[in-house]
Amino acid sequence: MKLKFEYKIINLADFIKSEDSSHELLIEESAQNGKEKENTKITEAKLNELGKDGWELINVSNSSLFLKRTV
Repeated sequence: MKLKFEYKIINLADFIKSEDSSHELLIEESAQNGKEKENTKITEAKLNELGKDGWELINVSNSSLFLKRTV
């Protein structure tokens, strides 16, 4: 039996965008650290959602996420 896969490539910047995100420059280091923690939580939640749909993260390269799943 030969397995078949489908693939998905997602730009990391698009992946972590939240509906209420702004493009304001964050000057304070503490604010930047808070934003990074928020982005990490958003990324984890979205990867978990994709995982429930059968997607597996196989690589991260040049700010792109590469995923695959069995079809």
